[in-house]
Amino acid sequence: MEILIVGAGPSGLTLANVLAAHDVPFRIVDGKPGPVRESRAAIVHVRTLELLDRLGLKEQAVSRGVPVTRVEVYERGRKATGFPLTAGSGASPLALPQDQTERLLVEGLAARGCEVEWNTRLLDLNGGTAVIRRPGGGEEDVEARWVVGADGAGSRVRHALALGFAGKTYDQTGLLADVTTDARPAPGTLRLNLTGGGFVGMLDLGDGSHRLFGAVPPGIAAACTGDEVSHDAYAQVSLEDIQRWFDDLFAVDATLTSAAWTALFRIHSRMTERFRVGGTFLIGDAAHIHSPAGGQGMNLGIGDAVNLGWKLALVASGRADERLLDSYETERLPVARSVLRGTDRGFALEAAESPIATWARAHLAPRLVGPVMRLGPVRERVSQLFAQTWIHYRDSPVVSGPGAGERADPGMTPADLLHHLVVPGEDARVRAEAMFANPPFGMGIHLVPAADPLVRLIRPDGHVGFAGPLEALPAYLARVYGGAR
Repeated sequence: MEILIVGAGPSGLTLANVLAAHDVPFRIVDGKPGPVRESRAAIVHVRTLELLDRLGLKEQAVSRGVPVTRVEVYERGRKATGFPLTAGSGASPLALPQDQTERLLVEGLAARGCEVEWNTRLLDLNGGTAVIRRPGGGEEDVEARWVVGADGAGSRVRHALALGFAGKTYDQTGLLADVTTDARPAPGTLRLNLTGGGFVGMLDLGDGSHRLFGAVPPGIAAACTGDEVSHDAYAQVSLEDIQRWFDDLFAVDATLTSAAWTALFRIHSRMTERFRVGGTFLIGDAAHIHSPAGGQGMNLGIGDAVNLGWKLALVASGRADERLLDSYETERLPVARSVLRGTDRGFALEAAESPIATWARAHLAPRLVGPVMRLGPVRERVSQLFAQTWIHYRDSPVVSGPGAGERADPGMTPADLLHHLVVPGEDARVRAEAMFANPPFGMGIHLVPAADPLVRLIRPDGHVGFAGPLEALPAYLARVYGGAR
């Protein structure tokens, strides 16, 4: 058996879907009995929707979710500003609870004839030999050429590699709650209320429930738990305590009628120093966790999975040299570091407890947000940050040419997991077809009207791998993918 995926959360399931789409054999195991039943991560960003589109799952996601098209910011109940939450393409993020996202990915696997081995736990990992416990209690030795740890913040795979998980745990407590209420916020609107203690938010999940989220003052946190909140576990919160938090901080006159799920938790910011050791890889929360500000975590993990998945599929099927796998860590570790740095800065501003910081959040921030967000470039930058369309691999050793490493225009090629060569004119297409009578990777060749004479090779993850004259492409392919094709 070539590939073992440990963990069937959003990251592991996405990786499995990528491999299944390439007809590459794998096993995916998880100690849970099935997909999570809690909503947990509830936002799917624009870039993630583009990746789901390449897996043929975007339409199903959109049909189950609620587009989030606008942010409205209030200061103690008084509207301070509002702005659209759309990317340059006009696309918007989706409110889609994690349990629905996981079920969508499980269904995608089933449609390709693959399934998760639930109730199957990793016991030990030594190199490429994994010991797993089967549902009946028996143990099995699994020999794998590659092992992928997608098994969350407490990753057994990461521990087996003796890798650290450096970072910190904040004193600040956060709360997530999915509630029903007699309030009716505008559909598709993320409502934020700025307070002296940070911000709180409310989002329609589309099934009659609303996600409440945000910082919890120490007094309320202590009252909810009666003690310190565990650094590792979620704590449940009563409806009465959620109502008190809601009344104190949300500035919405409403009654909460039920709470389907609650989670009071400490906020962590941690990342391992390596994403690959030999034939073992880490993706998603096994590699990095951080403040939930901006809903980046699940989306970042899905991006890890797609980046690793197409490369692993090419190498496992003999269409690329194994050195291509080195670029996974090279490309994704800086992205994760950048996200952690950004969420840390944002959370530090939100959670700082000095009198000046508290006064600034309560009085200065609401007056600045409106004028600043009316600036077009600022709105576009905020949308990019939320959408994760800012992610690039310009410094990657496996990209070459002007604009290489950037996210390609989503309309430039079909949404699938193939390589596509985009050529600017009929003459270039004829020459490309003659050059590649047997195109590598089943590469599609597409004509686009353009004054730019460069050809572009679009990778399966939608990033530009090569940009330059057609004659230079064979040398690039040989350097990056090797002679295994």
